[in-house]
Amino acid sequence: MATKRKRMTGKQVLDLLDESCSENSESNDGSSSESELEDAELASDKESDEFTSEDEATQGSDDNDDTATTTGWQLLTTAANGFQHVPFSFPDAGVQLIDEEVPDTPLGFFQLFFSDDLLQQIVDNTNAYADLRLANRSLQPHSVWKDWSHVSIEELKAYFGVIFNMALNDKPGIFDYFSTQWLDVMPFFCEVFSRRRFLQIHWMLHVSAPDTVAMNRNRARKVENIVKHMKEKCLEYFFPGPDIAIDETTVAFKGRVAFRMYNPQKPTKWGLRVYVLADSDTGYVSVFEPYYGRETTESLVRPDLNFTSRIVIHLCQQLQSKTKAVGYHLYTDRFYTGYQLALELLNMKIHTTGTIQRNRQGLPEEVKKKMKMQLHEVKAFVCDDKVMFLAWQDKRPVYMLTTYYDASTETVERRSKGSGSVQLQKPTTIIQYTAKMGAVDRADHLCTSYNFARKSVKWWRKLFFWMMEVASTNSFILFRLCQQMKNERPLTHLQYRKQLITALVGRVHNRRRRRGRPSTRDDAERLNQQQHFVGQLDKGKSKDCAVCSNRKVPGERKKTVYYCKTCARHPGLHPTTCFEKYHTVVDYKKK
Repeated sequence: MATKRKRMTGKQVLDLLDESCSENSESNDGSSSESELEDAELASDKESDEFTSEDEATQGSDDNDDTATTTGWQLLTTAANGFQHVPFSFPDAGVQLIDEEVPDTPLGFFQLFFSDDLLQQIVDNTNAYADLRLANRSLQPHSVWKDWSHVSIEELKAYFGVIFNMALNDKPGIFDYFSTQWLDVMPFFCEVFSRRRFLQIHWMLHVSAPDTVAMNRNRARKVENIVKHMKEKCLEYFFPGPDIAIDETTVAFKGRVAFRMYNPQKPTKWGLRVYVLADSDTGYVSVFEPYYGRETTESLVRPDLNFTSRIVIHLCQQLQSKTKAVGYHLYTDRFYTGYQLALELLNMKIHTTGTIQRNRQGLPEEVKKKMKMQLHEVKAFVCDDKVMFLAWQDKRPVYMLTTYYDASTETVERRSKGSGSVQLQKPTTIIQYTAKMGAVDRADHLCTSYNFARKSVKWWRKLFFWMMEVASTNSFILFRLCQQMKNERPLTHLQYRKQLITALVGRVHNRRRRRGRPSTRDDAERLNQQQHFVGQLDKGKSKDCAVCSNRKVPGERKKTVYYCKTCARHPGLHPTTCFEKYHTVVDYKKK
């Protein structure tokens, strides 16, 4: 059936044309500013985040309101402004360990975060969860759970060591690590765990008490005890310096969960969002807050502000509640930076600097229009001697908001493809922002360099393994800082990881694995640069010296009643040159 067309009068047609013309003129102004805005940021700055979740409305985009402006902005005619700087009130920032508390090994630093108490809690929860799952369950004769036994702390440490080593040796699947095929065999994994035992621990791993899961229906219940513990430990052993940065990190996850986030402009597009505050000088993760959707939004302070301002204030308040310090200088990107947030942080005696979108609420009216600027020209606007907006014309316009720096410039050298290097004047604000903003990216780089990236349908596992990486990364940073204070030769991140894996695994081995004659190639144990102790055999007993004795040559067999108590084979050694040579020289038999 054909639809009946509605006829319009001449007056209605003229009114409609007038409305369309006015809309077109407004859209032209707005669209041109938006297209120019895309090129307005630093090349290193991230694009604006796009959220996709059931709580998308809570993110708040009311900062992009062109109608709301703040009076009092004045064009700055000189480079200097009248800002009053709040001095940093915590001179003892850095490592908060006294000499007696400083561990000697990488395992000791790691257990500052994953202590034996926390490991025992995970062991108890894992065993309780397994008992609950396997109770009154009929098992098949060849079921993987037929020979299940409770996990011990030593086994859990060894499990974490295997997980860390899996991150160093990437393979398509977990089963490939325990393959006996000549092409894929990796002795380390088979000698620590049988595949059956590793899968038992891996599948039954549970970090929260299973009896409280049914009663507590909040989204964070599966990992809230680990999150609370890690938050306390991160702020216990290290206080960040005056320069800090806030950014978000994405824990890769594509499973079905209501608070999963999506951002097509990120390297990791799907995942769980974690907001992180890190020290700009070291990349140490000081404060973090996982995002659980509406629950997180409703728990934040200052509901009168938008979400991006509230999460920044929340992280800063957690830091200040522990350190009691003022005078921090916070660096943010344009997803967070805003005029209202700058004032709120200034009331907390925290300075802020960051890139900003020029259509943010509260900025000068001149900024919202297209500003014609010469190459490398600087324009600055100041409001009430508290906040400065700075625009710098480079290849693209760059917009900054700060409550600390002025509009002064510095001479920098820039390399170009055609003409070698050129000298140019660059604002100090942008130079310092570029140097200090990458704290969270540095922490992400350390966490993802050797991370356990395995698919899982359980979101809390991904978040738990991320917190394990944070513990490993933070402990490595503390280890390096303590080495610098002792003027010791620093270890690389990879060397630190390998020593940590060796210490975590310890003496745990696959008991079901058939073993032949013990190998004489025990280089990893005798050359581990750890302390070895001398033992003495019982009366009437002796051993051949592993270094100087040779049964094949007549008269060269040499016995000793002393041996190394630390090495697993307990080799006989004379407690002089032989003992030292055995533990320091690769080919100790060579004269």
